[in-house]
Amino acid sequence: YLALTPTLRGAEVGGDGFLTCSSLLSEHFLLQEKSECHYTNGMQQVRYLKRLIWGQQEICYYDSDLGFSVACTELGRPIAEYWNRLEWLSYLWASVEKFCSYNYRRFKNITVGRRVKPRVKISTLKAESSHRPSLLVCSATGFYPSEIATKWFKNGQEETAGVVSRELLHNGDWTFQTQVMLETKPKRGDIYTCQVEHVSLQTPITMQWVAQPDSAKSKMFIGIGGFVVGLIFMVLGLLVYQKNKKGELQVNEGGEMCPQ
Repeated sequence: YLALTPTLRGAEVGGDGFLTCSSLLSEHFLLQEKSECHYTNGMQQVRYLKRLIWGQQEICYYDSDLGFSVACTELGRPIAEYWNRLEWLSYLWASVEKFCSYNYRRFKNITVGRRVKPRVKISTLKAESSHRPSLLVCSATGFYPSEIATKWFKNGQEETAGVVSRELLHNGDWTFQTQVMLETKPKRGDIYTCQVEHVSLQTPITMQWVAQPDSAKSKMFIGIGGFVVGLIFMVLGLLVYQKNKKGELQVNEGGEMCPQ
């Protein structure tokens, strides 16, 4: 990237094919040059793109598939015309080999051949209303490359309705993360399975989630069970106490000793 801080009020193309300042303002601007390599089936097909972006707008680009530069705006027209001169085009034509093919061979082991297994977990988002479906969220994190397939199953049958995928996110460390959600109304005993397929895995990862009873009913049953158990222990304690008390009275009546 080429980052400049002043803003151009007027600009013209310099001898190197870039914008030059004729007058400056106090505001900021950003001039970016992006070079991209697109690979298909390894190096069977290589495409080189050179983009020039003024502020947040692309003004011109070179495409190796076309073999020449194209202006996107009037500001980019003189630059595209300059890039289309033979001496500049010869440099751009060579960029497919000098830039793309070279970097592919150099970084193949840490890009094309890199494999990082995903970490998978299931979480739940319960709906506020009992009439609305709950959300089961299957998260896959820390994987590379970005291509991944996530499926939801209910009691062994694949679920397609109510499945929502979030946008793939970059972690900033050459790994990715994604979430696939399932809207559903689980019933007690239902088994939900999240299946994740990735090139780093010999077999898919499967995680299961089993629908449990309603939490409020569970708490009520636990409370009733605790009360019944406590009552049983209290009755048993009273019976043992009465039995011991009765035994002490019998001993006192049969073997009481009088003072002399």
